[in-house]
Amino acid sequence: MTFAEKIEKLWDLRGLFAESLGYSLLIAFGAVVLGFIIGVILAVIRIAPKTNPVIRFFDKIAVLYITVIRGTPTLVQLLILYNSVLVWFKRMPTNLLVPIIAFGINSGAYMAEIIRSGISAVDIGQMEAGRSLGLSWIITMRRVIIPQAVKTVVPTIFNEIIILVKETSVVSYIVLKVNSVQKYDLLGMAEKQGLATPACYLVFLFFAALLYLAVVMLLTFLQHLIERRLKKNER
Repeated sequence: MTFAEKIEKLWDLRGLFAESLGYSLLIAFGAVVLGFIIGVILAVIRIAPKTNPVIRFFDKIAVLYITVIRGTPTLVQLLILYNSVLVWFKRMPTNLLVPIIAFGINSGAYMAEIIRSGISAVDIGQMEAGRSLGLSWIITMRRVIIPQAVKTVVPTIFNEIIILVKETSVVSYIVLKVNSVQKYDLLGMAEKQGLATPACYLVFLFFAALLYLAVVMLLTFLQHLIERRLKKNER
């Protein structure tokens, strides 16, 4: 098969690759939203004053969660959740919630440390000033600390999003279904079509890599735009 024929074959499959890219992005960004929510909750627990046993208990749970998730491979977590905790979602006609929840749980641990680090980077005097004005700890966090921490955490959060987009490639290890029909993420589609047409295998892989690169470059561009806007507002 000539190179031109391989490109023609790739062009014929452009709709399937576009669909698979859509599923990859849906999973990634659904996981980002879930991960951010988990991260905020865990970060607040981690930095909250340990004035009562309930907070101390949840702090230990948060530390354990972050340690386990950050210390084990994403693929292992996905397979464990797919075959155990999320088995009910696995059996649904549309099971996209399985990878979204799995990657969201994974991302939540990293988001928690990013947000915690950003909040910790704010001068402690800001909290003391807020409390001295009679503001509660929660209100001081919401109105004084978090707005300042945002400028620190935005670049790192974008890095986590970029990493998560690329990590979704391991979704190909599980079976995705939409309305009881098997679907594929981007890498899964490249693998499937490459096995069906071995002569085009590398072409499909290179094309998948280019699509991932395009998404990452777009996210990087958005990151730079937001960073410039934040610096402009700061001036």
